[in-house]
Amino acid sequence: MAAQALHLSWHNPVRVHFGAGVWESIPAAPAVVVLADRAALSTAQEVALRMRLGTGCLAWQWMQPGLASLDQARSHCAALWPAMRLAPDAVVLAIGGGSTLDLAKVVRYCFVQDSHSDTTALAWRNNTLPDDAQRHTLWAVPTTAGTGSEVSRSATVWDTDTPPGHKLAWTPPDGFADAAWIDPLLTLSCPASVTRDCALDTLAHALEVLWNRRCNALTASLAVTAARDVLAYLPQVLQDPQDLEARTALCRASWLAGTAMSHTQTALAHALSYAVTLQEGMQHGQACALWLPMAWSLALGQDTQCDHHLGQVFNTPPEDGVRLLGDWLHALGITTRELRDTAEGRQQLAEALQSARGRNFIGNH
Repeated sequence: MAAQALHLSWHNPVRVHFGAGVWESIPAAPAVVVLADRAALSTAQEVALRMRLGTGCLAWQWMQPGLASLDQARSHCAALWPAMRLAPDAVVLAIGGGSTLDLAKVVRYCFVQDSHSDTTALAWRNNTLPDDAQRHTLWAVPTTAGTGSEVSRSATVWDTDTPPGHKLAWTPPDGFADAAWIDPLLTLSCPASVTRDCALDTLAHALEVLWNRRCNALTASLAVTAARDVLAYLPQVLQDPQDLEARTALCRASWLAGTAMSHTQTALAHALSYAVTLQEGMQHGQACALWLPMAWSLALGQDTQCDHHLGQVFNTPPEDGVRLLGDWLHALGITTRELRDTAEGRQQLAEALQSARGRNFIGNH
C-alpha cells in the first residue's frame, strides 16, 4: 500500500500525567476550588486530598446525579464563582467522570454576571464567552475510563430547561484542561455498568475517528490502538474488576481515543445517540454503541484508507467487522439498532447525517 500523504495541524496542550498512583502527585496550589463526584472518591481519598490542598482549598462542591445540564452548571457556578472572583489565580480541580469534567470546563470561565442570569444562560447556549469572562486554570482527574474529556477541548451540556431538551456544545478556543492526572487506581471502584458504558464511549470515539472526514494517519493510529484495547480488555475488567493491568489498558485507550477525537470530533453514531439519551434516559456510551455496527457498514467502501484502518481493528477483512462488532456488543448486553429497514428509520438517518456531527461521517455524500 502506498504511503499516505500526511498534511495536518496538531495541537493538544494538556500536560498529561499517567499511571497508577499519579493522582497523589497533584500539587498543593496556593488557591484551589474543587468540583468532585462523591461516588468517585472514598472517604480516605477525600481526607487525604483535603489535607494535601490544605488552606489553599477555597471551596469544595460535590456533583449532583444526572446529566451535565444547564441547571447543574448554574448551581456549581453559584457555589464556586464567588471564591474564584476573589482569587483570580485559583485553580479549578475536577475529579470524576465525563459529566464532572465537562461541567468544570464551564465553571472555569468565571463571568461577571450571576450564574442564574439570562445573560449567562444565553452565553452558554450560544457557545460564546463574554469579553469580561475570566479563564481559570483547570486540572482534570478522570475517575472513569471512557470519555476522554480530560484531553479534549469541548464539553457537552444538556439544555433541559424546555422539554424535550437538547445537547449544547461548549467549545471555547482555549477550552482544554491545562493538566490531567490519569490514574487507573481511581477506576477500580467503578461499578460494572459504569465501567462498561464508559469503555463503550471510548470505543465509539475510536471508531468515529476512523470513519471521520478529518481522519489522518496519526489520529487513525491512536484510534486503532484504542479500539483494540477496549475490545481486548473490557471483558477482562468486567470479569475481574480489580485487574489493574486491564484497567490501565482501558485508561490508556480512553486517553488515546480522546486525543484523536479532539482533532476529528465525533460523527454519525454520536449524532444518533443524543435523542436516545434524552428520550430513553440511556447512558451516553451505550447510546452510542447501539449504532456502531450500522455506521461501520455505511462506512465500508467509502475510502480505501478507512477500510484499511477498520480492518486493523479486528485484524480481519473490514467487512467482517460489522458482524464481529455486533457479536461483541451483544455479548455485553447491547442490542444494536438499524435504521435502513423502514422509511421512518431512513428519514431519521438522513436527518442525523445532516447534523453537525453527522456531516463529519465519511459516508456522507
